[in-house]
Amino acid sequence: MKANYHKSCTTLPIYNFYKIIEESNLLYLAKNYIEEETNDIEIGEDAEEHLNNILEEYSILTANKEILFNLKLQKSIKLLEYERNIISGIIDIYKETEDNNVLQALLSLGFEIRPSENIEDLLKRAIKRIKGLNNKIRINKIKYTKRFSKKNSEGKSNLEKEALILEMNLKLGREINVRKTSVSKWVNMVNLSSDIIKQNKNG
Repeated sequence: MKANYHKSCTTLPIYNFYKIIEESNLLYLAKNYIEEETNDIEIGEDAEEHLNNILEEYSILTANKEILFNLKLQKSIKLLEYERNIISGIIDIYKETEDNNVLQALLSLGFEIRPSENIEDLLKRAIKRIKGLNNKIRINKIKYTKRFSKKNSEGKSNLEKEALILEMNLKLGREINVRKTSVSKWVNMVNLSSDIIKQNKNG
């Protein structure tokens, strides 16, 4: 079954959002995913793009620069890995075919092919670029892992408890259903609750 994705914070339930963040389970991004039931939903590569858009929207809604920074770090890692893999692929194809025209593909990656340079020197430069990319990837992954580990060490969120606090602060007189409340609505309630708390302190 093809996944039908949530594509914005206005439709994605806050429960699903936290499941995605804390468990890295993209099944919760699918509208047709039913928890605790057998699902044959296929999660495609486009799921990550939809998630990135949602995370970017969420970071703007909450003014949470940490999430946006992590998102940019992930994108940076993927771009570096993509470039490294392309260069490696070009070198492998050249070694198999010994076709000099194959190396022209390096131009699309901003590689300068010098007229006076022999093939061996060009390959050495390409390999050096791969090593440099590997170093950048390693550094960025270390940064991301440290941030992710710090977040995990803080413990998972207790949505039910947070919902109860919101119900009390906002005097809703009803229970908040975290499985149906959208991310954007949840953020608005959290902001309103914070404003009320500030007013009570000042008043």
